[in-house]
Amino acid sequence: MAGGSVSSMLMNPKFLAKATYLLFIGFGAFHLTRLALAMLTGLVLARFGKPQLVRETSKLHTNNYLSLPYLYAKKIVHHKMRRSEKDLLSGVILEKNLED
Repeated sequence: MAGGSVSSMLMNPKFLAKATYLLFIGFGAFHLTRLALAMLTGLVLARFGKPQLVRETSKLHTNNYLSLPYLYAKKIVHHKMRRSEKDLLSGVILEKNLED
C-alpha cells in the first residue's frame, strides 16, 4: 500500500511542483547562508585581524564646516609654538664637543 501512495504522489504534478520548489529554496538558502558567513568572517578578520595604517597629514578634514576657522587658528598657533633646534638647546650647558 505504501508503494502505491508514493507512485501516486510522484505522478501528481502539484506535488512535484511543490517538492521541486522546496528543494530549490532549501538549496538557495544553504548556499546564501554559506556565502553570508564567509563574507562576515572576512569582515571580522579585516577589522580585527590586521592593524589599521596610521597616517599623519596636515590636511584639515571635518564634516562640520563651522569649526574650520577654529581648526585653522589652532593649527597656526601650534605651528608658531614649535621650537627650532636652537631654541631647544638654549639655556642648556653642554661640553664643547657635545654642543658641536
